Amino acid sequence: MAQLIAEELECDWSKIQSQSAPVDAVYNNEAMGMQLTGGSTALNSTYDQYRKIGAMMRTMLVQAAADQWKVPATECHAENGWVTHPTKGKVSYGDVAELANKLPYPTEITLKKSGDFKIIGKSIPRIDAHDKSTGKAIFGIDVRLPGMLYAVIARPPVIGGTIESIDDKAAKQIVGVKDVVRFGDSVAVLGTNTWAAWKGRDALVVKWNFHGKDQGSDETIMADFKKHVGTPGAPVEKRGNVDAALAKAAHKLVAEYEFPYLAHAAMEPLNVTINYDGFKAELWSGHQSPTWDRAVAAKILGLPVEKVGLHTVYAGGSFGRRANKVSDYTVEAANLAKVVMKPLKVQWTREDDMKGGYYRPMNFHHVELGFDASNHLIGWKHNVIGQSVVGNSPLEAWLVKDGVEGTVVEGVQGTAYDLTNFSVDLQRPTPNVTTLWWRSVGSTHTAYVMETLIDEAAHQAKQDPLAFRRKLLHKSPRHVAVLDLLQKHTGWGHQKPPQGRAWGLAIHESFKSVVGHVAEVSVSKDGEIQVHKVISAVHCGQVVNPEGAKGQVEGAIVYGLSAALAGEIKMEKGQIVTANFDTYPVLRSDKMPVVEVYFVPSHDTPTGLGEPGLPPIAPAVANALFQLTGKRIRKLPFSKGMA
Repeated sequence: MAQLIAEELECDWSKIQSQSAPVDAVYNNEAMGMQLTGGSTALNSTYDQYRKIGAMMRTMLVQAAADQWKVPATECHAENGWVTHPTKGKVSYGDVAELANKLPYPTEITLKKSGDFKIIGKSIPRIDAHDKSTGKAIFGIDVRLPGMLYAVIARPPVIGGTIESIDDKAAKQIVGVKDVVRFGDSVAVLGTNTWAAWKGRDALVVKWNFHGKDQGSDETIMADFKKHVGTPGAPVEKRGNVDAALAKAAHKLVAEYEFPYLAHAAMEPLNVTINYDGFKAELWSGHQSPTWDRAVAAKILGLPVEKVGLHTVYAGGSFGRRANKVSDYTVEAANLAKVVMKPLKVQWTREDDMKGGYYRPMNFHHVELGFDASNHLIGWKHNVIGQSVVGNSPLEAWLVKDGVEGTVVEGVQGTAYDLTNFSVDLQRPTPNVTTLWWRSVGSTHTAYVMETLIDEAAHQAKQDPLAFRRKLLHKSPRHVAVLDLLQKHTGWGHQKPPQGRAWGLAIHESFKSVVGHVAEVSVSKDGEIQVHKVISAVHCGQVVNPEGAKGQVEGAIVYGLSAALAGEIKMEKGQIVTANFDTYPVLRSDKMPVVEVYFVPSHDTPTGLGEPGLPPIAPAVANALFQLTGKRIRKLPFSKGMA
């Protein structure tokens, strides 16, 4: 974003600094109507806005210099932090800044043409890289206040659980423990450091009442989802007459897919530092939605929002977790601060973070494909059975229409594939598990189903998977451009992968960007999957910082592979039992593939890129695994589906 302003401002990049804005409507994400980072909207929503800001400042600085010299502004030129004139010489921005600040905002500004860009499109080093690399950057977990107490909280292990009794005698004997505080149906142990509070919580004896909500497991939830097959759902999309097409099909393929709950599993567990004295409050955290979080904190504390200062510091990962639809971790901190009224850091442990709910929902897909006697695909009937992402939140009324929730079916609804007879419907069961958007949201599962089935249809038709896709995507030149770029950089159709390896292809559009991956995969004799290389092609409009954009795609591949290979949240008797990275492994360095990322040249407004690199990676690997094993994987993670 700084590059957008700097480009039009014509300033010296080496002098650019950036800091998080306070909560104020003037800083709202124009796509969201509030300060919120999500939906891969950052550059898309600021591209014109921030360039205009830079151009307005440049125009005012040039005008100020022209007024000082008493020459027309059209004779002046701005470059690298200076205003120059053929006969008057030059003056620095700093020397005319005060004069410029007194001028009215220009009503007419001219933005640069893409061919004149000097900063946009260049891989300029991130302005936060040095501080993050040297430990100077302040993340939420680093914030310290004078006299601050550390709080570690015992929460109901089952959603809806309540406290029957507490025995805190042993906890209060732990060195460093200052107090044990009950608030609602949670218990906080306050200590002079995190370790003391943590050990104090371990020593608590809490008797919980689960109110009969402790019987479910992830297996029973999935079994319940499967019972919905055959029951009509809310109609999402219909093209042609799919029932008639299936009725006359020479043969059919029925496929069912299972997707587990997934945790966000960010490297930095959740935390909030809060200072509330009864009259005003300040909060520090890696907020993803500052507008929401400040509003809910103010409501809980009984303060006007202007009395609540909210500081957004760096977050060690989020992937949607810190943009919580009910601001859960901020709500918890505010409720505790209201009782304690001392500077506090509420620190979640890794196990708290993993067991704390708000997961990528469990999903089940039932799909019927129909083929004619020549093995041409003639019908596609798709039933999505998935838990809501926005249910029981203020967003439900806004994002759910006639029973259709776009965040569940995005990626299959409106597919770019030219399918003549195609229908989608949706059912949203309501198990007792809290859910939330997770990097790339609905496309995390819909892309997998679409891209593995398209591959299967190509195999059925005895056609090359890339050529098959190109025919079905003929109405979408952006998709075709991505396929062409993949073919160019892989040699698809002309070259072959090394001996013992296979290539798998997948392409998917999410958040207005089209991403294709070709994954080079092998499987050892004992069934271990190794992804050796991923070649990616991306159409995301104007690339502002190519190296940063590549990093987004690389990060999405790491995140998506981690989930596909072994990611799974397990539940027994209503309680989450997956607690740490020993049972929820992430991709290690020795398993990281070589990644090459190529961008389709474009000067269109940037589209999203924080998430779109994730959806195609799992199906690309799955399609390669089919080439190696002859097995179609319909149950994720692969550690289960390959069994």
